[in-house]
Amino acid sequence: MTHAQALERMAGRYRGRRRASALALAVGAALLAAGLTGALGGSATLAAAAAMLAFAALLVWAWDRARRHPVAAVHVARHLDRTILELEESTELLLAEAGSLPLVAALERRRVAAAFDRVGALDAPPDRASRRAMAGGVIAALAGALLLLIPRGVPARDTPVRAVAPPAAGALIGGVDVRVTPPPYTGLPARDQRAWDIAAPEGADVVWRIGVEADSAWLVTTTDDTVRLEASGPIRSGTIHARTSVLYQVIAERGGRHVVSDFHRLAVEPDAAPTIAITAPRGRTELAPGSALRVSVEAVAGDDYGLGAARLVATLTSGEGEAVRFRERTFALVAGGPHSTLPHGVTLRATLDLAALGLKPGDELYFHAEVSDRRTPQPNVARSETVFLSILDTARIATATIAGIALRLQPEYFRSERQIIIDTEKLLADRPRITLESFRNRSNDIGLDQGLLRARYGQFVGDETETGDDATTAHQHDTPENSTLLAATVKAKLKGALEQMWAAELRLRTYRPAEALPYEYRALDLLKQAQQSARVYVQKVGFEPPPLDPLRTRLTGKLDAIASRADRDTLAVLPALPAVRVAVGVLGTLAPGVAIGAADVRALEQAEVELAPLAAVQPDQLVTMRALRAVADSARAGATCVRCASEALRGLLRALPGAAPLPSRVLPGVAPLTQRYFEHLESR
Repeated sequence: MTHAQALERMAGRYRGRRRASALALAVGAALLAAGLTGALGGSATLAAAAAMLAFAALLVWAWDRARRHPVAAVHVARHLDRTILELEESTELLLAEAGSLPLVAALERRRVAAAFDRVGALDAPPDRASRRAMAGGVIAALAGALLLLIPRGVPARDTPVRAVAPPAAGALIGGVDVRVTPPPYTGLPARDQRAWDIAAPEGADVVWRIGVEADSAWLVTTTDDTVRLEASGPIRSGTIHARTSVLYQVIAERGGRHVVSDFHRLAVEPDAAPTIAITAPRGRTELAPGSALRVSVEAVAGDDYGLGAARLVATLTSGEGEAVRFRERTFALVAGGPHSTLPHGVTLRATLDLAALGLKPGDELYFHAEVSDRRTPQPNVARSETVFLSILDTARIATATIAGIALRLQPEYFRSERQIIIDTEKLLADRPRITLESFRNRSNDIGLDQGLLRARYGQFVGDETETGDDATTAHQHDTPENSTLLAATVKAKLKGALEQMWAAELRLRTYRPAEALPYEYRALDLLKQAQQSARVYVQKVGFEPPPLDPLRTRLTGKLDAIASRADRDTLAVLPALPAVRVAVGVLGTLAPGVAIGAADVRALEQAEVELAPLAAVQPDQLVTMRALRAVADSARAGATCVRCASEALRGLLRALPGAAPLPSRVLPGVAPLTQRYFEHLESR
């Protein structure tokens, strides 16, 4: 076989796989169309027509695909060039005649042919589309065959039942179709299932359609709800609005005889409350005077079914002492897009304009975020932690943090820097309404005031001052008061304030009050720190009780006023799950061939009822209940199901709470050697 023939054979195998997968997909689609038509109540003729139409449509699709995407030997050669390095991307040379090629191409063809022979047997290129089509055809064929084999009429019985009365002429409970319709606010679609155990979101409507051959039937839950199943031919239906997880049974009655189904579980998934957290700002934030009074607030919120309204609830406080005033304001939080890392998360934003709210230095604002979800009729609401914002008031003296009385030693003109700040801010506010000459005069006057204040503070740190009308410079470095009046740390703060004053004065005297304002604020802050550091605290004087005289009250031997008293109280603690404990005793003594009496059967039934609330939230206990039911049913029939009893016993033991720890002589944290030493002393 030549190399060209080998490549053509590989292309043929590829086309064969395509044809086989197309045929399988067409057959599967035909069977599925026939099965669906029959399941929806169509006739055999209609089902056959649907099958033929699906078969023809799939064949036309396969023919069109092969026409638009043909596969030949050259395509296989290109595939081998991409996947096998030894062929050096020259496999197409094998399709040409050796004598028709130039010398260089002929030499390369010889090398490629040798490499092709060394590689050995090669498979056709992979075709994922054909594999998927083959798998889809097989699945569709199986599904269609199952639909064709399912008998029409009452669904097949798939729930165990227990005959309370003799089964002759009794009722019959068949299969079930359940439709779960979630509340509209969840955005979840309705779904159908044929299983008896159901999971539904809170507030969903659950509709059962059960095949029942009986005169009447009911749906009974462990919360004592009874729903009558309305008849529509051989199908009976009932609806429950899901609020909490329950177990339920179907009870059917016919001719005075009842049939009760096994317990099944309706698990309700509660609508979780939303979550919200403020990410900026956090905790307590202090704003310096003169800073921007617009605060950006950012929060992250999330909910399983979507968020509703979100807002900021703020409380504004102004004043102090008994004159403090409170105001409450609310602000809308606007969604700023999904959160990048939190599932179902949304970023919420708002901007607080503290100046527009009327906050002044010394005032505070604290706020929290609230968000609700879309739950109806009553939404869940969540709130965040509280964030505090305060505007510093540099003119306010902080309270002492120690148990003492603060004595001010500094003169009152420590606060005059605040007046310079007020004058500077007023000048900046009046600038649009005054002339340039007036603006410069006022700026220069404030600079002069700043220089005078700087000179006043300079005397406390031994700075140079100007004295007399001739402006002679006096040096205060060697004055004894300057070296003892203030501590070194206070002097350092005052010197820093003087530097800031000098920078502010320079800018005021050169008509740049806006640039001087930050230096004025820093000077005021340093002066305040120096004032706080220079306080003297004296100990508060409190009440000191007189000393006791033990010789008058002790060791006198008089015990008349001392009466003996003993209180005794008995607390009866009832054991949890008493019926379950009795059932554990019954099952623990059960052995093959040992008959179970009527009293033991009643104990097992009582344990089954006691387990029902627990099984509503723990699915494994539903298995335990069914095992108890099997043991009781086998006992009524005169037999013993040892395997069922063993499974029920394991589940009952898991349901019981753990035993309380017994008193121990071993002391916690004591070494074993020390423990043995004390035990030896007690035994002597």
